[in-house]
Amino acid sequence: MTLNKLMRDFFEEYTEAIVIIDDKDETTYVNKAFVQLTGYTLEEFKAFSLRTLLEVKVNYTNILSDKNYRWEGGLKCKDGTDLWMRISISPFHFEDKSEGKIYHLSANPTQEQLKSLLKESETRFTILADATPVMIWMTDESNLTYYFNQTWLEFTGSKLEDEIGTGWFKNVHPDDRSIFSEIKKLLTDNINYSCEYRLKRHDDVYRHILEIGTPRFLADGSFGGYMGSCLDITEMKTAQIELANQTKELQRSNEELEQFAYVASHDLQEPLRTVNSYVQLVKKRIETQRTDGLEEFMEYAVDGVNRMQGLINDLLQYSRVNRKGSPFATVDMNEVLKIVVAHLANKIAENKAQVEFSNLPILQGDSFQLIRLCQNLIENALKFKAEETIPIIKIAAEEKGEFWQFSIKDNGIGIDQKFYNRIFVIFQRLHARTDYEGTGIGLAVCKKIVERHGGEIWVESEVGKGCTFYFTIKKQLKAL
Repeated sequence: MTLNKLMRDFFEEYTEAIVIIDDKDETTYVNKAFVQLTGYTLEEFKAFSLRTLLEVKVNYTNILSDKNYRWEGGLKCKDGTDLWMRISISPFHFEDKSEGKIYHLSANPTQEQLKSLLKESETRFTILADATPVMIWMTDESNLTYYFNQTWLEFTGSKLEDEIGTGWFKNVHPDDRSIFSEIKKLLTDNINYSCEYRLKRHDDVYRHILEIGTPRFLADGSFGGYMGSCLDITEMKTAQIELANQTKELQRSNEELEQFAYVASHDLQEPLRTVNSYVQLVKKRIETQRTDGLEEFMEYAVDGVNRMQGLINDLLQYSRVNRKGSPFATVDMNEVLKIVVAHLANKIAENKAQVEFSNLPILQGDSFQLIRLCQNLIENALKFKAEETIPIIKIAAEEKGEFWQFSIKDNGIGIDQKFYNRIFVIFQRLHARTDYEGTGIGLAVCKKIVERHGGEIWVESEVGKGCTFYFTIKKQLKAL
């Protein structure tokens, strides 16, 4: 199975690569152009199957029926590079009449140019992607991530090999991972999506991320995976929260103005009317030179003045909760309760009451206002005690996400459910002054103090079975 000299000389001068194999698929000849193209000598090339290097399936039926067979494909060279080739295969007859096949390989300039342009495009994409401040990623058709730009890697402080596949998922906040279960349903339909979640930065701080994913489709229309971008929106989220807080504070201020208007037109007017009525009676008695009842009338007038003064003082205290509050600092609530119990020592002793607390948290807040808060609630428990019952007041706290939730439970007379909201409005009383002293502002002050600390206050009760006042304090919050 040899070539005659004339044919060998012709193939050696031929400018494109020639490979000849015998009927056993063994390579018998490669020309000089093939050696230059692939880097393989005949002896080296004999160790390979040309079909393996070309990675194609050839229809030998066409060849055996004396039909040429042509295609385009990649050829792996000795140095590991790939060349895109136009390849044809035809039957070949040796001098001894045995049959073989001849491969004709020529580089496809158009395809090579396209490969070069593709490589250049990929290079440009990588340079641009790494330069952008937005985090960019790509997935394959199985939606496993195989690419992250430099911005992502710098943000997470991770290496590419640690992030590919599903490795990146470890940096997502545990509370936000369920979001991706919903997104997974969208991926099966190959549609655009957007979502927000928290991602751990290289300094172990979680940041708010806005992610947008877009499906990619190949030239033949098949799904190629997703390409997405991630933007750190923490500052925007913070601004939104601050705006929401300001809006809430503005709404609260408007409600307070409405309450002040009501107070000015009603609560503050009532003792003034009382004083005016009795002063008029005193005036008439003096005009008629009658002295009977003057002392009683004056006592009523003085009582009205005192009530007026009390209302004004309480109103000033209420208005100063935000304006005159101290900066937040570290506060041990166990120490706060010790101070409150000391302040109320006489009332506690008079009522033979029991005040129980332990293992309360250390938090950030205004210690003076927190003392006022707890003292008001405990005073209420002592004031509204059940007859012939020793007051038992229990204070406890537990963690609730971003908050500490406190409870102050008593065994007093309780509150009807229909009054739950009313009791936190200034000067709203449920009992006559002759039954229970006070101006009705204590719980309104408590509500304002709790709101300044980023929390809420509410009550749960059953008439005759005591009350439990709950309030929350946010763990991390700037003073309002």
